[in-house]
Amino acid sequence: MNSPILVVENIVKEYGGKAVLKGISFSLGKSVVYSLLGPNSAGKTTLLNVLCGMVKPETGSVIVNDMLDLAKLPDNMLAVLRRNQYSYLLQEDIMVEHFNTYDNIVLPFILYGKQPPKDLVDELVKIFNIEKLLDKYPSELSGGERRKVSLIRALVKAHYSSVVLLDEPTSNLDIESTKKLIDILPKLSENRIVVIATHDQELAKLPARIVAMRSGQIERIH
Repeated sequence: MNSPILVVENIVKEYGGKAVLKGISFSLGKSVVYSLLGPNSAGKTTLLNVLCGMVKPETGSVIVNDMLDLAKLPDNMLAVLRRNQYSYLLQEDIMVEHFNTYDNIVLPFILYGKQPPKDLVDELVKIFNIEKLLDKYPSELSGGERRKVSLIRALVKAHYSSVVLLDEPTSNLDIESTKKLIDILPKLSENRIVVIATHDQELAKLPARIVAMRSGQIERIH
């Protein structure tokens, strides 16, 4: 395995006095897709939130590049790190309701005053077959269409990130779109960390390191 750039050590996270992550430890290296597999309530989403510093653990550390501990960084530094180094697809499809589809896709670039990569956006829009939706607004989109928009936004941002986190990326996706995502992810992982949280067995076809979770613990990695 290549040198890890994210090292997770003894992470414990509690909500309401109940531990949802129970001493999680593992490391992640570049050019690898990691699939967090497990049932609902296994702790997959919480772990992703810890990996990007959106949630701070009660104990433990998340070391980036042998230097920064996300568990100890102040919120303003975490926000800068996420903006510059992370692409994160949430379970919820968060969209700006008064922006059309195209503007929602390039939202990170609009927020930070950067030029959107039009060729890359056009390529992904074509791959996921949403060319006819670019002028539509979120209220006009189906659940599956909203998921495609969120996914494309994350994939575009991923090309400018070193860590890509995808939480249930195939939720509401049709089978054809899921297959396209499976085709994209191995190449996307080149020189990046890609972590997917899923219980979708279709994604088991993806060449990846499996991190099996249950009840807030890692059962095995293979």
